[in-house]
Amino acid sequence: MHITHCPQCETAFKVSPQQLELAKGWVRCGRCTHVFEAHLFFESSPQVPQQPRRSADAPELFRAAVTPPVAMHKAQNASEDAAAHRTWRAYVWHVCSGMLVLLLLWQMLLVQRNWLGSEEPALRPVLSFMCGCQITWPLEPDAVLIESSSFTESPEGGYAVQLRLKNTQHHAVAMPALELNLTDAQDQVLVRRVFRAEELSAKDHMQALRDVRTTLHFDLDEKVSKRISGFRAVVFYP
Repeated sequence: MHITHCPQCETAFKVSPQQLELAKGWVRCGRCTHVFEAHLFFESSPQVPQQPRRSADAPELFRAAVTPPVAMHKAQNASEDAAAHRTWRAYVWHVCSGMLVLLLLWQMLLVQRNWLGSEEPALRPVLSFMCGCQITWPLEPDAVLIESSSFTESPEGGYAVQLRLKNTQHHAVAMPALELNLTDAQDQVLVRRVFRAEELSAKDHMQALRDVRTTLHFDLDEKVSKRISGFRAVVFYP
């Protein structure tokens, strides 16, 4: 067993004859990876050369480790540039992903703004400011049911339709309009009239799970009124 010294970093380490024979006397420093001929730097050597042998004399096994300093510096810079490029790409990817998520949330807010405003009326001014638009009550015709209705002749003259509408949703919805059809004995429509939402109620919406009662008065031609035997009422949103 021999003890040799690395001429570059002066690290001492042991080498066996088998290792020297396998690598033809060349070794690689475990600290700085410098390659040199071990027997030139044994502890028993009377003189330690200051300059290592040319790397061209090293076996093929070690030639990659004796890269000239300039080449090693360029390789290190290339590695650092590649790492910086990967870091920059990851940063750009995260920023773009965050922007896409915000855009998706913004689109969801725009689509659901009326529903959110009905669920939390206090948010309506905030939602209107954020989207730069008017927040209206949701238009849900299936949510409004006609609980009861009647068509009668008023003692004061004319006719009256009494309705009780109910919002079946757990949030407020817009007040609908009403289409009234008066029919004859063959169920043929004689008169069709549309009442706007403001004619049904002074409010522009119906509270969650609440009823709205309304009475509509109108006049009919005497010839038409004699033929009326029924009516149909339908709520809708224009």
